[in-house]
Amino acid sequence: MQNGANYQELSRRYGFAPKLESASRLTQLVARQDSDVDEIVKVINKDPALRDRLLRVANPDAENAAEYSIETVEEALMRNGVGCAMVLAMSTPLALALIKTAQTMLSVKMEMIDRNLAEPLENEHLLGTIGFSGKVAGAVYLRMNLASARMVAAEILGMNPEEMADVNEIRDVVGELLNIMTGNFKSNLCDASLDCKLQPPEVKLSTDSQSPVVPGGGLERMAFRTDKAQIFVDVTANPWNSED
Repeated sequence: MQNGANYQELSRRYGFAPKLESASRLTQLVARQDSDVDEIVKVINKDPALRDRLLRVANPDAENAAEYSIETVEEALMRNGVGCAMVLAMSTPLALALIKTAQTMLSVKMEMIDRNLAEPLENEHLLGTIGFSGKVAGAVYLRMNLASARMVAAEILGMNPEEMADVNEIRDVVGELLNIMTGNFKSNLCDASLDCKLQPPEVKLSTDSQSPVVPGGGLERMAFRTDKAQIFVDVTANPWNSED
């Protein structure tokens, strides 16, 4: 993901920073015992996408920016902490990885949407989980209803969705999708000096739509859609994990 015209094109098209510069700089600052909050604020303010997402998280009940009660990065950090900003910065390349994977593997355009506007998951759905550990520890959770999972698997295998009757086969394909997506994510974290190792993915049927938060970490919840499928992605991470 770090080179080639495709990455730069996707970065411009979807408004993501081409590198994890914000996460890298935030990591350097918070690792210092004498880190200055003003410096952290400056880093966030220089990244408009990160700043906007931080303010959205700090105003969970607001439908738009006009309804924000917390309007500055300083206020948002007081409410949610630097850890929240770190997780948001780290989730940016994860979102880009999913969008790029959808384009390359499914040949479809995928867009990020407001999680609150997405159709909620109901009843049984497919849950893919992959953990990571090292200087940063956490997990990525990918959820799809069975219809979306069947469509995605069929597109990847070049089959008709009606032919995808084997749930185990669908699980295997979703696991590979999760592997590719988080592999790109891991590469970006390593570029930000947040070295980590990925665990094998686990894909299963589930009725629980809540994602456990890693101890000492934060949680970012995202939603994406194509013209035929909807995907939910949660990332929880502790960027101050002691394990090297």
